[in-house]
Amino acid sequence: MPANPVPRNEIRLEKVSFYYPETEQLVFNELSIDLPAGITTLVGQNGTGKSTLLLLAAGVLLPVEGTVHLRGIDTRNLREEQERQRHVSFVYQNMEFETEQSIGDLLQYVLENGFHETKDPGFVAELVEICELRKVLGKKTQEVSKGELQRTIIAFSLLYGSRIIMMDEPIFALEEYQKHRLMKYLVEYARSRDISLFYSVHELDISEKYSDYLLLFHKNGRIQLGKTEVLYNRKNIEEAYEVPYIMLKRKEAIYREALRDRSPDGPS
Repeated sequence: MPANPVPRNEIRLEKVSFYYPETEQLVFNELSIDLPAGITTLVGQNGTGKSTLLLLAAGVLLPVEGTVHLRGIDTRNLREEQERQRHVSFVYQNMEFETEQSIGDLLQYVLENGFHETKDPGFVAELVEICELRKVLGKKTQEVSKGELQRTIIAFSLLYGSRIIMMDEPIFALEEYQKHRLMKYLVEYARSRDISLFYSVHELDISEKYSDYLLLFHKNGRIQLGKTEVLYNRKNIEEAYEVPYIMLKRKEAIYREALRDRSPDGPS
């Protein structure tokens, strides 16, 4: 076995160009990049294309030009939602939806009707504990706080059993200990089952601690990909954000507080 084995590629973007119809301003222009299997975090300022790249890589958005291969399949050929979700689950920022069933019933339903190799109800119990959902099992999704809903949706994504999980700012409404507890579990879960996890968060310390690879987005459109332990350093972060690191950390703290204030319930 080689000392540094070449990572398996989960997703390949080949000469991908994309713009949103309402603006027609290019987000990506002939972007080619291979996204490796493992745990990858996306880091960079707002407006640099992190969410768009996740949506393209997951097949939720299709490129204007070029191709995206998701586990070897052209995303244009994944016409059925369920077919796509067999390969990848997507956790959106600020997901909100109303249900008639209780969260407890929905957790069991997702496990039974998804693609997970186990249908053991003990897995549901494990996630209820890890995601701190015991108090909301009898409630509907529209009856819980932002933090409770985020933890519920993360549980759904694991129960569904997709081979790739993509998450766009999935934990901003959680308390600090919950963020670290959940990210630690997600990383261990993904590694133990050879599942790939791609996520963006605004907390740099979480990106640094809970990832194998770093996708670093620069304001000029440049995207760097590398091992987190190599790419994540003060110099590279400052170049990407174009601000001193100490100011960036201060801005990050202010942003977290603003997100909490935006939620009517606050963290839970």
